[in-house]
Amino acid sequence: MAIHISVELSHICPFDEITTHATALEANGFHRVWIPDTVVSPWEAWLAASLIMQHTTSLQIGLGVTNPYTRHPVVVAQMAATMQQYSGGRLTISLGRGIGRFLEKAGIKQHIKAVEECVHVLRGLIAGERTSFSGDVFQIDAMKLRTHPPDTPVPIYLAAVGPAGWDSAIRVADGVATFYSDKIAETRRQFMTERIIPAAVLIPFSLSRTDFFESRVTSIDGLRQRVAILEETGFDEVIVAYGDIKDLEASAQVLGASV
Repeated sequence: MAIHISVELSHICPFDEITTHATALEANGFHRVWIPDTVVSPWEAWLAASLIMQHTTSLQIGLGVTNPYTRHPVVVAQMAATMQQYSGGRLTISLGRGIGRFLEKAGIKQHIKAVEECVHVLRGLIAGERTSFSGDVFQIDAMKLRTHPPDTPVPIYLAAVGPAGWDSAIRVADGVATFYSDKIAETRRQFMTERIIPAAVLIPFSLSRTDFFESRVTSIDGLRQRVAILEETGFDEVIVAYGDIKDLEASAQVLGASV
């Protein structure tokens, strides 16, 4: 199977242009759009995802990377179950530790076990089970949501940058989301020995914006080369983090490699 070509909704996309981007993404044949859950965006991620779902029919939706601090797992479970039913099974979520400097400004301290504990809580609650959990971070006492258990389970990816993140993803997640690097193929081989899960790799891309990711790819040829490397080494999905609508349309030129 050829590698899937997805995108990350530009975190600088104006709110009133989200539906235009959504229509363009589906028209161009992208596999999935990931909506970043970050305070630097001019909109709220779950609302943005809902707008995209309203204006598309087949485009897969990824919510994340989100975190278990500003989004308590009970709230995430309720939103995810609702959105999975509403979208006809198109939702995937991605969890990570969050951006430390932003969490600190909100008076939030990260905990090494929070992400994995969140995964365990989410699975039961989304499935409609009466869930109890006693962890170092989260305490759930026989809770059962009233949301309808979705017919299609919600896949849960974990964001991984270093070895600890990869190890957690392999043990508890349905997939892993990571960033492109020169050692990405070696990292995949190192961790996917006992269990193989889908792996998605983010590549920042912009032809002209200088205010968008210092490590961005700035040419179509450069983007094609990285996609080819990832496909050859067994990755499942590329996530093109584009700057604006022109970058979105330009990145569609690599879709010849997609399913």
